[in-house]
Amino acid sequence: MHELFLTTHIGNDDLQRALRILQGYCGMSPVNILRRRLTWEGPRTRTPKGIDPAFITRQPPPKVGQWRGLSEQLARQSYVLTLIYDVDREQFGQTLTESDVGSGASQVFDGDQIPGVLRWNDLPDPASTRPVNSRLIVSIENEKGLCTVLKSMNHRFSKEVIQECNRFVHGNVVFELNRYLELPTNGTASSFRNELPPFESLIPFDADNKWILTASVLVLDGNNPEQMQKGIDELVAVKIDFEGCFDFQALDRHIFDTRIKF
Repeated sequence: MHELFLTTHIGNDDLQRALRILQGYCGMSPVNILRRRLTWEGPRTRTPKGIDPAFITRQPPPKVGQWRGLSEQLARQSYVLTLIYDVDREQFGQTLTESDVGSGASQVFDGDQIPGVLRWNDLPDPASTRPVNSRLIVSIENEKGLCTVLKSMNHRFSKEVIQECNRFVHGNVVFELNRYLELPTNGTASSFRNELPPFESLIPFDADNKWILTASVLVLDGNNPEQMQKGIDELVAVKIDFEGCFDFQALDRHIFDTRIKF
């Protein structure tokens, strides 16, 4: 699957204005989403092994192709992978007791027991060939046991951020207005937290607290020129519609580079 996208930045002071504009354009209220994003670094080797074939064959038939495609990519190059988990605002600032942990309370985060999304992004294609950014992606959704899977592949937990997202949909185009928040240091950076700090204690990743606005289209077959051109045309139309309002751009592809370098 290919993702085509354009990007711009919105100042925090302009957030409400941007939300009103997108709400009018898309004819819908924003869908508010909070996510935990756990990044895992692949092994620092020039000969990565990919995913165990026996594991792939045990997957449900609809997902075998996704796992096999991901394995092919990871066998040629190590990448940073991301595990994504939805979270509720109420889960922030909850202090756990020993009885909470023992009873499996809903605030306890277990990356293997909670369904999540495994996301891999390739380095985008050279921007000179298209007026939008384009990259190959694999997104395996509603999966349990993902942390154990990545550990078995010699991936190492690296960092966690919170994604605060306002999502809109207009036809095939998905608009996401995101900002990323860092968790205060707790001295256990080598592992993710079982509990989340108060939301107010999170630190904007961007020093100016800017939001990132993306307009994206998914193309099922990136080798199909007609499908790709349709997606490009839809994003170019969005760029034209918002001229003078949002400055959508295809950015330097290396900003989105997730390859492991050593």
